[in-house]
Order: sequence, then C-alpha cells, then structure tokens
Amino acid sequence: MKTIGKIAPLLLALSTVSPLVLADEFSDVYRSYQQAWESGNNIEARGFAEKAYSLGEAKFGKDSVDYANLGLNLAKALRSDNSGDFAVNRQRATEIATLSLASYEARFGEEATDLIDPLMVLGDVTQDSKTARKAYQRALNIAKDSGKGDLLAYTRMNAFKRLARTEYYTSAVYGYIRDAHEYFAQHRPANSAVRLEATYLLAGAHMGNAKYRKAEPLYLEVIEQYKVLDYTHPYALGAHSRLVELYERMGKSELSTEHCIAIGSMKPWDDNQEQTPLFRKNPEFPMELVRRGKSGWAEISFTVDEMGMVRDPKVLDSEGGKGFEKASMEALSAWRYAPKFEDGKPVKAESSVRLDFRVER
Repeated sequence: MKTIGKIAPLLLALSTVSPLVLADEFSDVYRSYQQAWESGNNIEARGFAEKAYSLGEAKFGKDSVDYANLGLNLAKALRSDNSGDFAVNRQRATEIATLSLASYEARFGEEATDLIDPLMVLGDVTQDSKTARKAYQRALNIAKDSGKGDLLAYTRMNAFKRLARTEYYTSAVYGYIRDAHEYFAQHRPANSAVRLEATYLLAGAHMGNAKYRKAEPLYLEVIEQYKVLDYTHPYALGAHSRLVELYERMGKSELSTEHCIAIGSMKPWDDNQEQTPLFRKNPEFPMELVRRGKSGWAEISFTVDEMGMVRDPKVLDSEGGKGFEKASMEALSAWRYAPKFEDGKPVKAESSVRLDFRVER
C-alpha cells in the first residue's frame, strides 16, 4: 500500500544521522526502539525511547531538530505505555512534545509545514482537550495554506480521530473525516491503507449519529478490501463487530450472523474468560423493585450456538427477587456473540454472565 510521502513516520526521522553516530551506543538503542515500536511492545519502546532521548541530547544538542524528533518519539511512547501512572505519563509527554514543537518553530518558523507532525503529536498526547483542539487547529491552518491535498486530508483525518472523542466534537469536526474520505476515495486506490482508515472512521461517525444505512456500505467496503489483501486487520475485525450491532439495531438479526461467525474465526475463544458480547441489550430494571429501592443481581449460564446466538439460558444464582432473573433472561436472549471455532468450524460453547441491578441512593 502507498503511504503519504510528506507525513514521514517520526521513528524514521533520524535516517540522515552521520555514519559515525550510527556506529555507537545511540545507534543500537535507537534501533531497539524502532523494533519495539514497530512490533507494538509499548513498554520496551518507552524504555528505549527514554534512553535514546537521553543519549541524543549529548549527540545532537538540546536545540537540534534531531533531538526534538527523539522527544516526539518519547512523547508518543509515553502515551502508548499503560504500565505506569497514566496521568503522569500524559503530562510528561505533553511537556516533552511542547519542547520539541518549540525547537521546530525556532528552526522552521511558525507557519512551516514541518510543524504539522509535532503539532499533531502534541494534540494526541495531551489529556487537555482544549490544548488538543488548539494544536490541531494550527496544524489544519498550515495544511490548508500549503495547497497540498494529501497533507490536508491526512491532517483532517487525524484531527477527527482526536477531537471526535472530546467536548469539541461538532459538525465541523465531522466534516474533517467526510472531506478526508472524499479526497482519499478520489486519489488513492481502494486498498490503500489511508483510504481504508478514512472509510472506517467515516463509517464510525455515521454509526455514532445512528445513520446506519450510510455506515453499512462503508463497513462492508472495509471488510471486502481486507479480504482482497488476505490478512486480518483490526479495522476488518472492527467492521464486522460494528455491523453486528448495526444489523441488530435495524432489526436484521439474520444479516448479523455472518459477521458473528467471521469474528469467531478471526478471534480465538478463551474458555477461561467471560465472553464479551458483540451486541447486548440492557436489561430493564423492574419498576416495582425500583420503587422499593431494591438492588440485586442474577447470574445466568447459557450456550452460544454456531451462529453466535444465546440458547438455553438458565439461572445459576440470584439476589433480590425473581424480577431480576426475568429481566436478565429477557435481555440475554437478544445478545449476540462470536461463536467458538474448532478445526475451522463454528461449534456450540458454554458461557455465563452476571447482571447487576443497582439503585443509586
């Protein structure tokens, strides 16, 4: 698949380092960082990014762009590593990304396209939505002024990804992914990674607005293209999962079955874990028990059949009254799961779940 030439991954930003530097300890540490990052080992990536950042200060100087790139790598690694204190990591990532951005501004000025990468990293790593919006707005303005369609579409897509989950999600932010998708659909082949990402994200935007008929063909397009590419991708798995929910909400359970089965074939069943439903209907709290201020729970065993449907639910235990048992059984009958696979075929499997009913006092 093609990638956008202008937005080069930051992990390759030091490809022009001199041969003398590449032969020393820094080179080994940086290479280890690259390998860990590319393999998704976030804890190791963070450790190597920390060391590279420390070594880089002496090698390149604190005000150099090379050192700033190492800071951006570390900021992203801190954001991705969930093993430590989340808030502390995000705060430190924000501080480092801000310092890196300042180095870029000192080198290239405040309107250069070179600032788009560090601005997006800052927007992504900060916990503060206002800071994220400000960073992405600057990046978008620079991208617009550049006159480069690829750059603007890519920046819009990333701005949507970050701002869609904040209080600043508006019709304008929705427009970012709509416009990005339109551009990539016109200028990228159907199996392009960036086009498929934009397609998946636009489908999600439609799904969130309950525009199921608009979301459906987009999710199907993602699935079809990854079939052609012949490998499993998280977006393909996600598209199958969202289509299960979509069809159930549209009252088309028969269409969701093939996607339940597809997920089952892609994702191994773990007998030691409680299975997560692809679609769940929340139980209705019995009004009589609400009026009495009564809380309770019900534990139900059931069979997930070859089509991912719930069969033979039975009450294992409960507390609070029969009303909770009945509400749990009724809700559970509408749930959908990915079936268990054995020897390449879907089979029945046993599972259980506990549903809790609580009255807030």
